[in-house]
Amino acid sequence: MGNFDFTIITIKHEGIDKDYEFYGSYYRGMLGRNLKKRFCILKNTTCEVCPLVDKCLYMLSFEKYKDTLFLPYVINKSTKNELRITLLGTFSKFSKMYLEAFTRDLKVKQAGFYNPFLDTIQEEELILNSGQFENIKNKNNFTVDIEFGRFKKNSKILNCQEINFEDILKAIERRIYLTNKFYGKTQDEIYIQPEFKATKIDCTFHNIARYSNRKKKLMSIPCTNLKFHIENSKDIYRYIYLASILNIGTNASMGFGQVHVH
Repeated sequence: MGNFDFTIITIKHEGIDKDYEFYGSYYRGMLGRNLKKRFCILKNTTCEVCPLVDKCLYMLSFEKYKDTLFLPYVINKSTKNELRITLLGTFSKFSKMYLEAFTRDLKVKQAGFYNPFLDTIQEEELILNSGQFENIKNKNNFTVDIEFGRFKKNSKILNCQEINFEDILKAIERRIYLTNKFYGKTQDEIYIQPEFKATKIDCTFHNIARYSNRKKKLMSIPCTNLKFHIENSKDIYRYIYLASILNIGTNASMGFGQVHVH
């Protein structure tokens, strides 16, 4: 399961007056804008030449890693009146600053720290560890919904008809391993030994509207939805549950690659 810390912020707020199908990039733009307002002390220079570039929370969490898969936060839930975002590794210690970045623009009804084991939101700061998922009781039968922008295998983008559940498990395995590598306390390999029967019960592809704060316009992006029913699973439920915290695939920081377990 790896050995990395994380914290999950949940903000319930008054509805955003925007009619989007996808809110992840809207929240991500809000985060970057407000972190820069909060932390930039050299307003008349650029980030590239700033002497504090390796100490600024805006630069570290928004610009420095924006072109990689391993940003220090993951959006798990984004609707017009609720946001849930996971902060990884040492970035979990800055959770109150991230909260402040969002609450500058949102009219908050409730804000706190989400406990996935109790399905509750608490006011007290809560830092969890991936190792805690070792103790989740395995479930033999369950349904998994997955939503992502694109899925690649061997450098080829697959359509949903070509994706099987073994591919999903490999993506989960890789996501947990790389999160642990970049933000964890060990460099352990992660291996999932799958035993299961998977039935694909839904496979749809459509375009959704994404709003770009940076470009100030709506953009159309591809979205793939898959649903599998899993039977006779052996010891894979806990990995899938952890994947629901981390997302899988590309653009996880904007809310793509969501995994929902039922």
